[in-house]
Amino acid sequence: MKRKHVIITVLVIVFVAILIWPTDDFKISSVEDSNLVVLNNGTRVRLIGLTSTLEGKQYMYDNYVGNPVSLISDKSAPFNPKHLQGKETVYAYLVNKHGVCINSDLLRNGVVGLQEGAYLSDSLRKYRKYALNDGEDKRKKQLTPTPAPEIDYEEDEIKLPEYEFDKNRRHSNWYTDGTQNIEMLEEACDFDLPYTKAFANDLAGRSPGNFNPGQICEIFDYCYTKWRYVNDPNGQEYVSKASESIACNLSGDCDDFAVLMASCLLAVGGDVCINTGFNATGGHAFTEVDISQFDKSVVLDIIRSHFYQYDVKMLNVRDEGSHKWLNMDWQSAYPGGPYYSCSRRDAYSCVGGKWCWKKLR
Repeated sequence: MKRKHVIITVLVIVFVAILIWPTDDFKISSVEDSNLVVLNNGTRVRLIGLTSTLEGKQYMYDNYVGNPVSLISDKSAPFNPKHLQGKETVYAYLVNKHGVCINSDLLRNGVVGLQEGAYLSDSLRKYRKYALNDGEDKRKKQLTPTPAPEIDYEEDEIKLPEYEFDKNRRHSNWYTDGTQNIEMLEEACDFDLPYTKAFANDLAGRSPGNFNPGQICEIFDYCYTKWRYVNDPNGQEYVSKASESIACNLSGDCDDFAVLMASCLLAVGGDVCINTGFNATGGHAFTEVDISQFDKSVVLDIIRSHFYQYDVKMLNVRDEGSHKWLNMDWQSAYPGGPYYSCSRRDAYSCVGGKWCWKKLR
C-alpha cells in the first residue's frame, strides 16, 4: 500500500513538472509571407534565407499552420526562445516535431528561392549543405517574388504624401569604377528630399533629441521588421533611391536596404558608410554608422535594451581613424551584429555630407 502511494506521488510530481516545465516549442498561428510567420505567443519569425512568394505562403498554410515548431537562432543573431515575450521579431530557423528544418523544406519543394546574401554560417548542417547547392537536392524552379504587401502606416502613425517617381534618373546600378558609384549613391541616398526626411524624422522622433543611439535603434528596428525582400531584374542590377523604397512599402534587395538605412541616418544627423563585399557565395551590400561621438558601452546598453530578445554580448565596430563604424547589416537583426564575411570590400563613406570611396582589401 505504501509503495502504491509512492508511485501515485511520483506520477503527480511528474505531471505537474510537465505542465510547468519550460519549453522552446511554439505553434505557428498565422503566415504573413513565405518567410515570415506569427507564433501563438505573438512573436513574428523571419525564416532565414528565403524569398517571398505566394506559393511558399500557401505551402506554409497547408503544411505548418497550427503545428508545433522549435526555434533555432543563427550565429549572426543568437537569442533564447524562452525569453520571447510576443512583442518582437526574430531571425531564425524553424524545426518541426519530426526534426525537419522548415526553411530547407520550402527550398527543397521549390516553392521559394534562396535569398541573396543569406547568412549561411549556421548550425543546421543539412540546411547549409542544401542552401549552398552542395548536395543532391536542387530547387525545382525559380519563382518571381510577389509584390510586397501594403504597410499599415496609419497603425504606425507614419503618414506620407503621394510620391512622384523620377523618370530621369542618371544612375541606377553599380559600376566597376568607384567614382561613378559615388555619383550613383549621391543620387540614391536622397536624405535631403522632404519625402525621405519626413520618414526618417517619424522614426527618429521616437527617441527625440540630437542624433543619438536610440534613433539608430528605432530606424533599424522599423525598417528591418517591415522590409520585404524582392529581387532585381534577372541578370541586372537596380539600386533604388531611398524614397523609392519607402514609396514601395519598404521592399527590395540588400543594396536597396543599405541605401535606405544610410539615407535615414544621414537625414537625422549621422555619418554613414555603405559597403559592398564579395565572397565565394556572391556579393552583398550593407551600411555602417559612425558612433565615435558616443560612449561605446552606453551604445551597447541601449542596443541590449531595445533588442532584448537577442543575446548581444558585444558590438561589431570597425575602427578607421577618428571613426567608429557600427555594423548595420540586415543579416544580423540588430545594430552591431556580426559582419558579412568577404574577401573583397569597398567602402563608400559620407561624412558631413561628402562622399568618399576607399578599398578596404
